[in-house]
Amino acid sequence: MEILRLDECPLSDRNSTYYGMAGQKEGILIQGERWLVKYPKSTAGLEGDLVSYSTAPLSEYIGSHVYAILGYPVHDTALGLRNGKLVVACKDFCDTPGQLVEFRGFKNVYDQQLERILEEDLPSTGSEHFVELPEILIHLQYNPTVNRVPGVTERFWDCAIIDGFINNNDRNNGNWGFLRTAEGYRLAPVYDNGAAFSNKATEETLKKRLQSRQTAEASALNGTTIYSSGGKNITFRNLLKVSLQNPDFRAAVKRNVPLVQQCMPQIRTFMERIPESAEKIPVCSSVRKAVYMQDMELRLEKLLLPTLEQVIALEAQQERWSGLSPFGMDR
Repeated sequence: MEILRLDECPLSDRNSTYYGMAGQKEGILIQGERWLVKYPKSTAGLEGDLVSYSTAPLSEYIGSHVYAILGYPVHDTALGLRNGKLVVACKDFCDTPGQLVEFRGFKNVYDQQLERILEEDLPSTGSEHFVELPEILIHLQYNPTVNRVPGVTERFWDCAIIDGFINNNDRNNGNWGFLRTAEGYRLAPVYDNGAAFSNKATEETLKKRLQSRQTAEASALNGTTIYSSGGKNITFRNLLKVSLQNPDFRAAVKRNVPLVQQCMPQIRTFMERIPESAEKIPVCSSVRKAVYMQDMELRLEKLLLPTLEQVIALEAQQERWSGLSPFGMDR
């Protein structure tokens, strides 16, 4: 695969319209088309044994390509070098500035029924650092703007599962959304995957996960999500458990887990083709590639496949119960 040389690319007319907290950004033109360049974010001030700059551009690139391999509409990404750093270039999928409306932009839509349900069903406790899962589910069902967007509930649960698979723990309400069109709203491509994988881990930390199965499983299987309930964070493992009774979640499991299993060889081939360096700038070491693949394989084997088995068993049980008479006999 090619690492783009982006130093000569001019700034685009949208350079000042890109915001967000995950590192510095530039709007540039690549062959006359608008792209957004994301730089690695400094980890200074954060606690722990961390690299000096996160590998978020690499994570954005790999996470986005995993979505693409699985067949999801996702923004185009390319790795490049600009100002002496490894960056990720993300193709602008908006025709005009402001066309993208993030999910959080719909949370303040007033609807009497929606307001009543939110007041009755949501706990008074919450956390500004996480997204309340019950609140999202209420909006998906009762928000009169959101629930008219075709495929929105499917997209939410698909992303919840795939984000867990790639350990993307920052699908906050600004990192997914809709495109405003003359006909109404439609889903935007999947974007903002820079929090995937271990984008702050050092090479030494990653090596330990290759040397110890216990360390590898502890890291891969206990990742957090962006979601919370009652102000308490939900791990990916627990998200799979607490969502089993939700039929939309079960449908997403049945869609995605066989797909992930089928696409693992293609994901591995993609990972192997990423260069280790470009012009003496590190890109993706063999250790990092091995850990990323190991983590995905562990989550598939230990979390996703068992959840699929539970979904199949639960629905088979529900089908049996629905076929019984009130006296417990077959109809």
